[in-house]
Amino acid sequence: MGNIAVIVRGMFWQEHRSGRIFMGYLLGFAIMSYWMNGFLRYVADTGEPINILETFCVVEQHYVNMLFLVLGWLLVVADAPFMKGNLDLLLYRCGRKCWNMGMLFYILIQAFLYTAAMAAFTIVISSFFGFVGNMWSSPVYLLALDVGNDLGSKYNITFPWLMMMKVMSVPQAFATTFIFLYLYLAFMGVLLYSAALLFSGNAGIVAVMGVHLVGYLRMMDGHTETSLLARAVPGNFIDGTQAYWKSAALFLELIIFLMFLSSIFVKKIEFHSGTEVEG
Repeated sequence: MGNIAVIVRGMFWQEHRSGRIFMGYLLGFAIMSYWMNGFLRYVADTGEPINILETFCVVEQHYVNMLFLVLGWLLVVADAPFMKGNLDLLLYRCGRKCWNMGMLFYILIQAFLYTAAMAAFTIVISSFFGFVGNMWSSPVYLLALDVGNDLGSKYNITFPWLMMMKVMSVPQAFATTFIFLYLYLAFMGVLLYSAALLFSGNAGIVAVMGVHLVGYLRMMDGHTETSLLARAVPGNFIDGTQAYWKSAALFLELIIFLMFLSSIFVKKIEFHSGTEVEG
C-alpha cells in the first residue's frame, strides 16, 4: 500500500499542473451553472428560500445536465492510462500490479474530488438564496408537482422526484445524489482507463462515450432499467423501498470487475513510456 500511495501522490503532483485538469473542472462548473441559472431564477421569482442542499439534488438529477456534466470529467481523465516519462522507473521500483492499482486509485480519488467540487459549487451559490436544515422548501415541492411541465418549460429545469421528497430528508437526498454521481463518474473513469490500457486512448474515449450516449438514449426511450445513465439518477428508482441501492451495487460490481480485468491486462501490455511526457 505504501508504493500505491506514493504513485497516487505523484500523480496528483504531476496532474495538478495540467491545464486539461483545470479546464475539465471549469467545464463542469460551467455546465452546472447553466442549469443552476434556470433553477435559481425560478427560486428568485417565487420569493421563497430554499435549502442550500436542494440545488445539487435538483440540478444533478436533471437528465440533460447529466448528459453534459460527464464531459468535464472525461476531460479530467482524458490522459488515461497516464503513461508519463517516468514510467520505466515506476515499473522498476513498484511493479506493474502496483502501478496499475495506483492509477486506479488516482481515478477513484479524482472522481470523488470532481463530485465534491460540483456539490460544493452549488452549495456556495445556493447560500445566497436559502437556509440550512432537513426540510424541503416550497419552491422545490411546487417544482415536483409540475406535472404539466409549465415551470419546466419556463425555467428550463425539472424535478419530478416527489417520492424522493416523501421518503428522504434533504441531507439524505443530497448524500444519495452525491454517491450515485460519484459511482457513475468512477465507473466511467475506470472504463476509460481499462479500454485505453488494452487498446489506446482513443478507444477509451469511444468506449465511454458510447456507453454514456447509449444510456442517455435508453433513458429517453423510457428504458431506465437498462440505462446506466438513468441508474446514476437515484430519483428514477426511489419507490418507497430500498431498491435504488441495487443501482449503486451494480456500479460497484462494474468498477471491481474492470479493476480485475485491468490487473490482468497490465501484465501483458507493452508499454511505451516516451509517448507521453509531462512534468
